[in-house]
Amino acid sequence: MAALLVAGVVWLWLGAGSTPGGPETHAVTARALPDFSAVDVSSSDGEGLSLTGRVLDASGRPVSGAEVFLAASAERTLLGLRCDECGQALLSCPARETALHALAFFEQQQGFLTPRATVSTDADGRFRFERLAGVSFNVWARAPGLGVALRERAAPGDPVELYLPPLRSIRGQVVDEAGRPLGGARVHVMSRRIPLPFETTSGPDGVFNLSGLGEGPFYVLATSEGYLPAVEPQVEAGPQPVRLRLTPARTLEVRVTRDGAPASAMVRLRADHLSRELRTDGAPLHFTGLYPDSLVVTAEAKNLASVPRTVVLEDSVTRVTLELEEAGTLLVTVVDEDGQPVPEPELQLRMPAGELIRGERGGTGALMTFGPLAVGDYVLAGRAEGFRDTQLPARVKPGETQLELEMERATVISGQVLDVYGRPAPGVSVLVQPTGASVIADGEGRFTAPVPTPGLYELHAHHSEWGGGQLPVTAPATGVELALEPRASVEVTVSAEGRRVEGADVVLWVEQEGIFRSDRPSGSDGMVPMRGMPAGTYSMMASHPDYQPSERREVTLADGQTLKLEAELKPGAPLSGEVVDGQNAPVAGATLVVVPRGADPVQSDASGRFEFRSLRPGRGYRLEVRHTGYDQVERAEGTAGGPPVRVVLKKRDVFRGRVVGDDGAPVRRFRVDEHDVNAPDGRFELPLPSAGGRVIASVDATGYEPLMVDKPASPDLGDLVLEKLPSVSGRVINEGGGPVPDAVVTCDVCDGSVLSGPDGSFTLASPPYVTRYSVSARKGRLSASQSLERDARGPVELKLRQATRLSGKVYRQDGSPAAGFEVEAVNADRSETLSIVTGPDGGYSVEVSPGNYRFALGAQREFSGEPALVVQVGGSDMHLDLGPGPGSASLTVQLKPERGRALWVVAGELGAVGNPPSVALMRSRWAQLVYQPRTEQVRLSGLSPGRYTLVWGNFHVETPEGPEVRVVDVPASSEVLMGR
Repeated sequence: MAALLVAGVVWLWLGAGSTPGGPETHAVTARALPDFSAVDVSSSDGEGLSLTGRVLDASGRPVSGAEVFLAASAERTLLGLRCDECGQALLSCPARETALHALAFFEQQQGFLTPRATVSTDADGRFRFERLAGVSFNVWARAPGLGVALRERAAPGDPVELYLPPLRSIRGQVVDEAGRPLGGARVHVMSRRIPLPFETTSGPDGVFNLSGLGEGPFYVLATSEGYLPAVEPQVEAGPQPVRLRLTPARTLEVRVTRDGAPASAMVRLRADHLSRELRTDGAPLHFTGLYPDSLVVTAEAKNLASVPRTVVLEDSVTRVTLELEEAGTLLVTVVDEDGQPVPEPELQLRMPAGELIRGERGGTGALMTFGPLAVGDYVLAGRAEGFRDTQLPARVKPGETQLELEMERATVISGQVLDVYGRPAPGVSVLVQPTGASVIADGEGRFTAPVPTPGLYELHAHHSEWGGGQLPVTAPATGVELALEPRASVEVTVSAEGRRVEGADVVLWVEQEGIFRSDRPSGSDGMVPMRGMPAGTYSMMASHPDYQPSERREVTLADGQTLKLEAELKPGAPLSGEVVDGQNAPVAGATLVVVPRGADPVQSDASGRFEFRSLRPGRGYRLEVRHTGYDQVERAEGTAGGPPVRVVLKKRDVFRGRVVGDDGAPVRRFRVDEHDVNAPDGRFELPLPSAGGRVIASVDATGYEPLMVDKPASPDLGDLVLEKLPSVSGRVINEGGGPVPDAVVTCDVCDGSVLSGPDGSFTLASPPYVTRYSVSARKGRLSASQSLERDARGPVELKLRQATRLSGKVYRQDGSPAAGFEVEAVNADRSETLSIVTGPDGGYSVEVSPGNYRFALGAQREFSGEPALVVQVGGSDMHLDLGPGPGSASLTVQLKPERGRALWVVAGELGAVGNPPSVALMRSRWAQLVYQPRTEQVRLSGLSPGRYTLVWGNFHVETPEGPEVRVVDVPASSEVLMGR
């Protein structure tokens, strides 16, 4: 029934010229395109369905003799493809490597609309397709002198109107890194609405002009021999030219040695959306066709491996030498809380700072192997459908190291988004309330949304064309069908300076509740549809990158009605200029912001030019510039619509040095100011700020005391010695006193974590700067924590305890159960956040780690001015109601609000209160806290009848008079006056 379109494998060669390594050269990786299968639209029995419609021009006049094409909606195109690495739409993926993938589609002419049936319109612009098989079709039309128009997912019996826009054009210029024109560059263009390809070639001056286009916005890709492709993913047709800067392909030369002599090895590169590998027998390797980005390079051979090196490809050829050392292997099994295999887990091995080294997908129950790996510390991250993402510190030692990664099952809501005809609705965003998280439905409309706890949630979906829907769901839930319905609609026509604007966006929002954005910008008719909206009153605003936004407007939408509105954009003015150094040489890659903020930050290009496209005309702005290699030494100001601004930066001097520990051994990974360094010998050569003949910089490394360097500005800073942080040691044990191996041990302000050894022992570096911190251990559902002073060295004994089943009900201020309400809490011992969502009856039941918690009770969930509940959670089961439930009482306190002061109401009668009281009271068995009350009268509710202690004092610092303390009985007959 379905014919197969040949996709095949595409080999790209970027013409890098001669490469300095002979045959050991790795050019751009082959790209395999997906299969695009044709879907037959004709009924085999000669009967079938009919689809009719009209083709009109932009003014609504019928277009006769137009060609009308039809294909099944199920037939895939480039617009529906998603990036394998990040999951975003392929054409929206910001990674530069993705441009190579997109180029393959244009080169092979794959992934574009292909007609499966064709008809012509009559004198009245009408057309008819007959004997169709299927329920959903893409229909598009074209005619001489007019652009192409498309109707997606048209259904038989649903009249189709195609408005052909006037022909549009895109003009621009292709330049190299220095801003010089590139002639002969190929420019590929495709509408983000209608996947049909267009192509042209730049002239000798680098200028191109592509006409005959229809509706935008457009995806524009340029490529030229010897250069890597560049992309502008959202280009509007019109007078604004597009500038595409092509980057020459970089080469990475890798030499592998063992004891200083050339060695055989497998060399691997990993970076954002980049994975390459090549084997050497000892000769230098040359990886070509690389973007000037940061990447991680490693080498491995039998039981040897190199330390992972982070390399920035700034020059045309970057050289690095990897020394093979004794290595180890990680053997990883992935199980759930019950010790059963996790289905098809995905693991990533990262460096402690987050750089990806290796990624693997494993079968259910499979032993996953990582190695050989250089000896050292890594982080293992795991994910699997239906489970919470998990991280585990991994210390690689010589030989084999076995790790068991335990993953906790997640609470999920899964289902499918369907349009008004019951068809799958792909690519629709599903918002989950009350958490505010969102997921994107896949090509079949299916979605899986993890939620924090069982409870009542509300799903919201909206598509500007297909409608919207909302559905209450009690989690966990599977097989949910979220149907899109027409509901209320608004059609906004956006114009500016008397003409309709293409590429405008519209947002509708309700304060404190939610925001709706248009799925796609306006076409050439300026119209933005927003269908499927819940009835209600909204604020509305239209925007466009080249204009100031429209005035905020209040609109009321009603079910079953379509409101037609107009939005007028205000003319904006550009603020442009150039960034140069002291010798007037252009500075590329500088980030500029305007103050007061009126636009998103921009970057200077290879010729130093920058432009803020739309600011308030005539207004003055201050320009602030940031660059890792330069400092802004002069104040820069400009006026929107005024003359170009020249921003002068001072180039930083380059300093070299070596970072070593107090034992004289080099520190391999460290950070100097904003520069991350990974060097086996601890050496660096970096641009650093200097003033008054001195260089001042900070040096940080995990496990060491931070160092502030203040030295004469000599090119060689010599050895910078870091002192080891003091460490705390101890054991992790179970409730019977036995050792617990492989428990994750960390602290509430630590950057890293460690695993306990076979005997339960651990050693953890103390965090800098703090006087007190909390050490915690966790293994599965077991956990423990202990508060320590900075000078404590141990031994610390962490006894793991079972999680506490915490349950109860949440009540609103009127005493009614709060169904589908999100409660936010913080484990004060570990600085871990906890989110709980109540069920239909306002109840909840979750497993939490024992410890001291702070629950937010206010509607705004803010610490300042909002009531919070401080509770000690412990035991196997604990009941805790939140809010003014049945039988509870309230207490009113009169006071004078002051900054930094807090009101406490603590259960029971306290013997003594500290000064300040917060250290002890934050570990109360049960207390309510209002930090910095906003009003003179504070009402505390949800109190069980009994005796309480009121404390009013400074939260942070000691005061001469100390806190005021008062014992009261609840319910009280009158309000209590606090404040001496």
